Amino acid sequence: MIIRKLFGSIILIALLFIPFFSDAESIRNVTQNIERLKMISPPYDFALIGDSRDGENVYRQLIQRILEHKPAFIIHLGDMISKPNEKEWERFFKLSEPINIPFFPVVGNHDVDQMKLGEKIYLNQFFLPKGKTYYSFMVGDVLFITLDSEKEQCRIANEQLLWLENTLIHNKENYKLIFLHRPLFVAIDSLKIGKAMDRFPSERDQIHQLFIKTGVKAVFSGDDHRYTYQKVDGIHYIITGGGGAPLYATKERGGYFHFVLVSYKGNRIEGKVIDLKGEIRETFIVE
Repeated sequence: MIIRKLFGSIILIALLFIPFFSDAESIRNVTQNIERLKMISPPYDFALIGDSRDGENVYRQLIQRILEHKPAFIIHLGDMISKPNEKEWERFFKLSEPINIPFFPVVGNHDVDQMKLGEKIYLNQFFLPKGKTYYSFMVGDVLFITLDSEKEQCRIANEQLLWLENTLIHNKENYKLIFLHRPLFVAIDSLKIGKAMDRFPSERDQIHQLFIKTGVKAVFSGDDHRYTYQKVDGIHYIITGGGGAPLYATKERGGYFHFVLVSYKGNRIEGKVIDLKGEIRETFIVE
């Protein structure tokens, strides 16, 4: 009897230290959301959105559009908020309450403001694998890798670079996709030239060569508030930064509010760029 009571007390104490997330807050529990994906097999869809920041009305409408398509999960490519403080995060999570599917955040510059305090606040918002701002997960045979482009100010270096190399090398047979906030390559008319990963060209090229060597299929990023697509040395580079923040280009050059719906077919992905009205503006295929 004493042992039974003691065992029950231990369980109760342990439960007190496990973060509790209501349905409305389930997007915070990234580790749990990864577990929810284990039952998914192709074909499936997932949605990408980036740079919502303080564009509340646009973000709310885009989330509604996304959910109409019933994707398996959502990846936000960073800049969920404008300034790293608790009030901003509370507002973001309130706006995100309609989301009832797994949600995966990618850290952006506005989310942490390149400050230790900003990163600490960010880590307090999400229950992340191993408490890191970068992580990976599998959905069927697809490896999803999210990176932190802010930790080293537009570079992937040190501990994160070693982790990235090991993760890619030890998953040689898998279909690999990369997600980070700052783009490796931007358009020739971009306002972000010199402010993305191209700020340090040699380090950027090192990462690009690693992607080539390890068979990465596509790289998705935000930061540039528009949609752009490039294919560099066989790798597809897609920027989707039209989630609500002020736009950086004309409509003809991808400057419109949008999200990207990605369909994985088992051996390739098909992407649709969908605007606020629900119209398909662009498409791409990654094989």
